[in-house]
Amino acid sequence: MIKYRIPALLLALSPLWVTASVNAEQVTQADPVASIDEKISIKQSEIDTISSEYEAEGAKLQQLKNEEERLQREADELDAKRNRAKSALDKQYSRLLDDPETDLVSFQKKYQETWAAVKQNQSEKLANDQSATESEMRLSQIKQKQARLKTEFTNLEESRTEARVRRLESELRESSVLETSYKTVCAATMTLGDCANQGIYLTKQKAVKMFRAKLLDGVTESSIVKQNTNGVELNIHVQESQIIKSGFEGSSDYVAQMQAQLQAKPEAVAACKLLNVSTRYCLQSAADDNTNKKNDKQWANVTVRSDQYNDSVTINGINYGSTPVEIVLPAGRHQVTVSKDGFETYNRVITVNGNDSVWVKLRPNKNG
Repeated sequence: MIKYRIPALLLALSPLWVTASVNAEQVTQADPVASIDEKISIKQSEIDTISSEYEAEGAKLQQLKNEEERLQREADELDAKRNRAKSALDKQYSRLLDDPETDLVSFQKKYQETWAAVKQNQSEKLANDQSATESEMRLSQIKQKQARLKTEFTNLEESRTEARVRRLESELRESSVLETSYKTVCAATMTLGDCANQGIYLTKQKAVKMFRAKLLDGVTESSIVKQNTNGVELNIHVQESQIIKSGFEGSSDYVAQMQAQLQAKPEAVAACKLLNVSTRYCLQSAADDNTNKKNDKQWANVTVRSDQYNDSVTINGINYGSTPVEIVLPAGRHQVTVSKDGFETYNRVITVNGNDSVWVKLRPNKNG
């Protein structure tokens, strides 16, 4: 017989999901990664510009050095010409002693021309050396600015990786209300109770798989994340659940349909593993989370165990199957019931202040 129940869980929990969705939208609108990407783009443009300036100044300095070599070769040639002109003029002076009619004017003019050429070369060399010195100074300044821009670029890339990790950590903390159903084929050796418990358990497992797929599809860098899921513990928990429809169909089928609120409590380095970056980016976040946990005990992991198999655990009126049961509960008081045919029912109110384990010893029913 199939039993239907009013699906109140979705209505009760929908404000939480709406809030989470609104927050996710706000995060998208104020995405710090996008802001850093814009800064990186601007910085890359500055680096490209300064690199062009460096190349242009380097080419200019090389031209000045080539000109320096040319002027030096010219200086050597001019010195040789001046020396020859001086030698020729000296010979004419010697002849003048024997022949007063000896022509000195043309030799003097030749010497003066070579000397003027030497002075012009020296002036050009001085100006070229000054330009080369100034160019080297500009090149050094550009190189320093280039190094500073590269450092700023590296820092921005570091900040971008940190922002990507923080964004993914935030996205992985999102919760969702899902509705799912599952049909279980009961083994001939199972009791009806065992089959029902198995059906509910498998329905929850299906909800967990659905939530995991939805969660990974919804993150900003979904394509990268999906490539790195191996070995990553997302620790998805069913926080609340409500059976909408349940019961047996035919002789061996059990059908369960439920609504459940689920949330991931990923391991501390999950975001780093999923983005394939160094785990050091997650260490500071984990430290911050530990600090927050000291100040905020809103949720805690609670494990319920007993000394019996095939028992039944109910917490706050919701059945979670047989022990061991691991569940995330908000801080405060919770009704825990553990029962099994032939044993006295364990029924206690526990106070959750942090991660805890509840160990139950079931006593045989005296009336049995």
